[in-house]
Amino acid sequence: MNKISLKSAAEQLNVSVVSIHNWIKDGTLKTIDGSLTQKCLDDFKRDFLNENKLSSRANKQYKDIHNHKQLTENIKLKINSELSGKEISDSYEASLSESYKNKEGIYYTPQYIVEDMMRDITDVEGKTFLDPCCGSGNFIIEAIKKGFAPENVYGFDTDENAVAITKKRIKELCGYESDNIFCEDYLGQQTIDNRQQTLSISQIFRFSDSQVFKFDYIFTNPPWGKKINKKDRDKYSDLFNSGNSNDTSSLFYFASLKMLKDDGMLGFLLPDAFFNIASFEDARKSLLTLNIKRLIDYGKPFKGLMTKAMAFVTRQQTTDNRQQTLSTDKDNFVSCEIYDVKKHLRSQGSFFDIPKHILNFHIDERESELIRKLFSKPHITLKDNATWALGIITGNNNRLCHKENREGLVPIFRGKDIFKDNIAAPTLFINAYLEGCRQVADIDCYNAKEKIVYRFICNNIVCHCDAEQRYILNSANLFILNDDFPLTHNQVADLLNSDTMNWLFRSIFNTHKILRGDLEQLPIWHEYFDRYENFSEESLREYLGVIDN
Repeated sequence: MNKISLKSAAEQLNVSVVSIHNWIKDGTLKTIDGSLTQKCLDDFKRDFLNENKLSSRANKQYKDIHNHKQLTENIKLKINSELSGKEISDSYEASLSESYKNKEGIYYTPQYIVEDMMRDITDVEGKTFLDPCCGSGNFIIEAIKKGFAPENVYGFDTDENAVAITKKRIKELCGYESDNIFCEDYLGQQTIDNRQQTLSISQIFRFSDSQVFKFDYIFTNPPWGKKINKKDRDKYSDLFNSGNSNDTSSLFYFASLKMLKDDGMLGFLLPDAFFNIASFEDARKSLLTLNIKRLIDYGKPFKGLMTKAMAFVTRQQTTDNRQQTLSTDKDNFVSCEIYDVKKHLRSQGSFFDIPKHILNFHIDERESELIRKLFSKPHITLKDNATWALGIITGNNNRLCHKENREGLVPIFRGKDIFKDNIAAPTLFINAYLEGCRQVADIDCYNAKEKIVYRFICNNIVCHCDAEQRYILNSANLFILNDDFPLTHNQVADLLNSDTMNWLFRSIFNTHKILRGDLEQLPIWHEYFDRYENFSEESLREYLGVIDN
């Protein structure tokens, strides 16, 4: 019996190991005596490809699979057919499974976004252009249309089909058979030096700047969250000096920055996490040393993907000017845009006043000044001043949470049960000892004399001071103030629930999750309660000096 591993099966189907495990668990993928064999997998592929038998349950996370070998053979035939490169590109993109897109981080850029990102490119005579993740060539084709000489246009992609399509589109557009579109991994395989030699990236970075072939323009939509092993991720992070920002999109940013000429222009389409999540902070700090021209929100252009797509367009600078931007430049104004809706100008220096260097470009200059004012008032933060705990993860709410109370059970509450002024009456009950639960914090946290519980999935902070030792599910979290904290739990809850604090939270973090790291950044105006015994929204605004806001 030819047994195969879950990892091998996942690689053959271009899905995650978790998907293989789930398909086996629910019986969609049959095994023989509990073992997965090549025959089992071949039968599964045949059933899907010929009869489309994947169940909706098995498809919940990865809605389809495709036979990449067969698809590649079809593309090769189409490349030599009368079909246009654009037609082949559209057909190929439509043929890619969701699992493959997820694994490779592939989301091909809509034409209107390509045109908008590149709209300000005018100086192209004798200039070079690179797309390090060119896909089927949308940025490449737009560059040639803008007047870049095709021999000065370069591209990289690991997908041989996409590379072949890009080359065909270039030839159709201008008759040029390009040798500058490489089927290689831009991060780890090759680039070009002044002598037109192929070299590894690690080799090219050992040369002096005068020897490295750099580009005038680099525009791209890099893989979003592409799965790469930790060893390679750490290697690239060290090579490109990316700090703690080692998502694939960050790595492509830092690698491209090294290949950009002084005064060169860089444009990246990225997930919204790049602009506001803590793990991308080092990338944002780097970006703020450049001369940012535009920040654009394109909404949700990718079908089936809930993540927003946002872009930056920036210019490289000399080392001296870069340091000036980092420390003192308040005069460079960035065009902050919600595509086809509105835009405003904002000084680049104003982003340095924002926690974690978050690029909250949706707010204008007046609002950013108000944020600076709110942080200038005397305050403390929750960082290092509280004990934090997650809500209980049962692993199976249907089995462990009961709708009726009985002996041995206690109430347990969800995020939606939490309100600013109360906690709803219990509708779920769980074993008092939390037996069978997958993840439980220290029981003392739930049983604390006082604690603040708050909704986890929410656009606003909604929290409540709990003094009844309630259990909470993982749609809610909690924290307990240190004994020496100058405010009570009720006072902190009042501040966090306030309209002013919620405006501040939304203006900075712009997220639908209430994260501990974000709450720890917020200013807790402890001296307010020295002046006012009881909380009110009006007195807080008076204290902060924002009555007319």
